[in-house]
Amino acid sequence: MSTSIYQRPNKKWKADVVLNGVRVTKTLEKKELAIRWAKETERDLILNDSTQKALNSKIVITMREALGRYSDEVSRFKATGKKEMQRIRYYQDNLPNTDWPLSCYKGEFLKQWEDAVTKRTIKPLKPSTILRDYSTLSAFFNWCRKDKAWIEFNPFENLRRPKKPPHRERRTEVEELHRMLAALKYKPGTVPTTKMQEVGLIWLIAMATGMRSGEIVNRLPEHVFLSKRYVQLDKTKNGTARKVPLDDFALQLWSLALKIDRKASPKVFTVSDSSRDALFRKARKQAGLENADLTFHDSRHEAASLMAKRIKNALTLCKIFGWKDPKQALTYYNPTNDEILEELNNSAGLSKLLV
Repeated sequence: MSTSIYQRPNKKWKADVVLNGVRVTKTLEKKELAIRWAKETERDLILNDSTQKALNSKIVITMREALGRYSDEVSRFKATGKKEMQRIRYYQDNLPNTDWPLSCYKGEFLKQWEDAVTKRTIKPLKPSTILRDYSTLSAFFNWCRKDKAWIEFNPFENLRRPKKPPHRERRTEVEELHRMLAALKYKPGTVPTTKMQEVGLIWLIAMATGMRSGEIVNRLPEHVFLSKRYVQLDKTKNGTARKVPLDDFALQLWSLALKIDRKASPKVFTVSDSSRDALFRKARKQAGLENADLTFHDSRHEAASLMAKRIKNALTLCKIFGWKDPKQALTYYNPTNDEILEELNNSAGLSKLLV
């Protein structure tokens, strides 16, 4: 396919669009009108040509339809399936040209979307979010190519992705901890009686064990083995089961959790992951920390940084957190300057060698 736009001697603009031997031309008064007409005509020719090919092969599938199939056949069976299915619905409604035949979908459409969502003035998407979306979409295109044979080429193969941002090193300050617990109306060492208080206990468990929010709120009582001092996770984000060891403090926290009046709830906690998120955000605002860049997931960084001072074997830390790549320890271990200085002063430095 080729498209050309040029100005004629009479100062008017001519647009030529050619696809598979079919040529369409039009002369317009202004260049921007010619460009717009060429894009619309190119779209119509591709749709007509691809639709005809699809009809001849008795297969008609658009980008939108393929995304729906992927959601039903793949996403729904993942550990994070609910969130991915929601995101795929977003792609169907927000990516450009999802009504195009899948076989004609271009990488440039994805870049158009990226430019639009990163440069908008209201809630622009961060590079980390774009990279997560691109990872999901690339997996989708590979599924279409390898599993379904609907396409012969993954548009991401020639697509330049955003630069990966530096990993997050946010730790939770002691003052922030107290202000959040006060906003959640939770007193450490007590059994929660409200959902807000449950969130307070869940947050402390997350900082004590490194468990993710979903791993905590979805635990059943039979998953918690207090006598053996561990919590069993049969289904985790990376797809493998693991046992989370409980030190004395974590053991106390889970003992309190098991005493919650669960009423009709079969789980240890009565809050869902989504309601936990909403209540945590509400408390953060009430605590005056809505602009403090504090997230619930920072608890995992806090847990890793505190455990790393006690567990010297990095592989043991990886086992606890379920990391398959030891490099992830560098992402989550974020010691403060004071903690580094404390370790330096407690070690045999040059000054002690000169004594």
